[in-house]
Amino acid sequence: MTRAITVIVRRDGESWSAWSPHCPGLAVAEPTAAELRGALPEALTWYFDGDSDFEILVHLEQELRGVVVRIAQDAFVWERQLVAERLGAALGVQEQAERLRAAPSNSAGEVVYVCTLPSDSISWLTAQLDDVADPVVVALPAAESTLWTLQFGGGRRTGVGTADVDYSPDTTLGEVMTTFTGPGLRLSA
Repeated sequence: MTRAITVIVRRDGESWSAWSPHCPGLAVAEPTAAELRGALPEALTWYFDGDSDFEILVHLEQELRGVVVRIAQDAFVWERQLVAERLGAALGVQEQAERLRAAPSNSAGEVVYVCTLPSDSISWLTAQLDDVADPVVVALPAAESTLWTLQFGGGRRTGVGTADVDYSPDTTLGEVMTTFTGPGLRLSA
């Protein structure tokens, strides 16, 4: 059975790098995006001892006004990019920017926002996490020009809503948003 492997890709200065929460210790770096795209299947096949029965799910990270924004490169990339644009606009307003940048950082010291859609599931989100204790913040479109944000993982309280309740892996983020009752909810993997 083909397994899905989440890969996080980022441009690091003059090169491109990738890592996967499904492959602890594996990192790939190449000078161009095209070379990275070509090297990933071989590196993953090596990591899985010659097994090449996998599908690579790419999530692109980029720095945006002091935070890291993650956008899945899937069939909904255009909609996810619109979420990133809304986040960029909010980061352009001082009061909102202060609150958004105050979210807990991960073990690398970065505040990571995942651009999500109401149909994304908890399992889709947790497949991107190296460790549920490492926080990310989902950014979900709530109205025509607004975003709803909620921290997953980390356990620290901030001005950003925090999810600390156990959700089924099939629960969608839209369902989380409609049932959210405030801080005190927790995600478990």
